[in-house]
Amino acid sequence: MTTSVPRKALVGFDGREASRYAAQAACEMARQFGTQYEVLHVIDLPDLTEVGGRPDLMLQAEVEIETRTAEVLAGQLEELDPALTDHFQVRIGRPARVLLEYARESGVDTIVIGPHEKRGLFDLGSTTRGIVSGARCNLWVQPKAPRPIKRILVAFDTSEESRAALTAARDMARDLDASVTALYVFQAPDLAYAASPGYPMAGPVYAIDDVRKIAKAQFEASLDDFDWMGVEHEPRFVEGSPATVILGEQEGHDLIAMGTHGRTGLMAALLGGVAHSVIREARIPVNALRHPSRTWQLG
Repeated sequence: MTTSVPRKALVGFDGREASRYAAQAACEMARQFGTQYEVLHVIDLPDLTEVGGRPDLMLQAEVEIETRTAEVLAGQLEELDPALTDHFQVRIGRPARVLLEYARESGVDTIVIGPHEKRGLFDLGSTTRGIVSGARCNLWVQPKAPRPIKRILVAFDTSEESRAALTAARDMARDLDASVTALYVFQAPDLAYAASPGYPMAGPVYAIDDVRKIAKAQFEASLDDFDWMGVEHEPRFVEGSPATVILGEQEGHDLIAMGTHGRTGLMAALLGGVAHSVIREARIPVNALRHPSRTWQLG
């Protein structure tokens, strides 16, 4: 279920700069929220037994590779924060599959990853695509070294998913003595036309101004009904393309929080829409939160 702050996190670590940001973020979560975390590196080795490899020699080689890899990466983690090495382990298998299985078995509520890279563990075309498509928990993307979180930007459209994100952002802001900006992005709908008898030209069925007013009224009513628990907040109603506006509003904020829909799976919600664009292009951390009542349909 969605938690107000990360309680148990899993970091995929491969030694690249992107995964270092994720590891640093986990350390900050531990200091700020008491988050428990694990750091996992997965070695993807081919099964050479299928092409005539000797099982005894392969097992020995796997052990040697695992040991050497663990030593190298543990040294890198110690440079970042000695505490990281106490929560680090190496496994062999398909990275996305192993990470997701570990997250499910361990009751992880947040998977922490670094920013998009064209190659490596955090390539959205490989391992990260698998993580995003199969994740049944929240996703935290850390694009650079962590900094204090004092202003949280929440993408809010009055849906249940965005309300869950707003609640989580409010609770996190209380813990951090931060403020929240609730951002509603109004995207003007395409005009619907209906031909009138005797007239060659069709006319609009509804006026965009009326739709805009209704949307703004619903947004304001939702915020009025929301229990802010004393958290400083600012409503913003902006018209435009959602991803473009959200990314444009990130300046002056330290974290973007947004809900994800579970109707067709997290893959469709993130990789097929606004959240994917924000995650891919954001220069500040993004906390993509699943609604507690949703079950992802994996495919």
